Amino acid sequence: MYELIRDNVQRVLAIIENLRPGEGVKLMAVTKTRTRREAEIAIEAGVNLVGENKVQEAMAKYRDKLAVPLHMIGHLQTNKVKYAIDLFDGIDSIDSERVAEALNRRLNRTMPVMLEVNAGREETKTGLMFEHVRPFLAKAEQWHNLLFVGMMALFPASADKDIEENKKNRDLMKETGELWRMSQKEGFPWAPLNELSMGMSEDFEWALEAGSTMIRLGTALFGARPKTGVL
Repeated sequence: MYELIRDNVQRVLAIIENLRPGEGVKLMAVTKTRTRREAEIAIEAGVNLVGENKVQEAMAKYRDKLAVPLHMIGHLQTNKVKYAIDLFDGIDSIDSERVAEALNRRLNRTMPVMLEVNAGREETKTGLMFEHVRPFLAKAEQWHNLLFVGMMALFPASADKDIEENKKNRDLMKETGELWRMSQKEGFPWAPLNELSMGMSEDFEWALEAGSTMIRLGTALFGARPKTGVL
């Protein structure tokens, strides 16, 4: 199993280099339901970051620091903020003013965060709609402890969709890239937005073509997700 993870990481790194040579695109291993050892194997093989969806699961696996930064990529509940700030190196899923305020209030240092964008306008997902992104960033100056280093975009799942639906996703990725670049040009000191976290296992090549600087992969690295994780 570990050899498969190594091979998968190397395969993805080769794809990144082929599509975006020399640009330093980051590869995040999403370790929901995976073991710490699986994460460590992926790190040894060359991933740059590890992402976790839930605070409780991350606490069980990563009380001891990893060799790469650990990021929160799932919805952060306000009652878990006090644990998250000590555990994670970055919070990539700021999806509301309420979460931003709770995080800012608890912090006594500057923390890198990302604004979560619901690019597919899916009711079952969190994140800001396109039209709310730039007004939100304009307000973000009030959260002095948060440095908005990027955007993390969510899209409808691409696997098993027909050609037309997949084309819509590719178009949405292009729109998100444009929104990111336009927001960068606003020049907010508290929101440099250097990163665009976009692309998952089934669509990361499209995301790379659309300008993503960070892709978040789980099954493409580890294989099919087990029903229950072993921590």
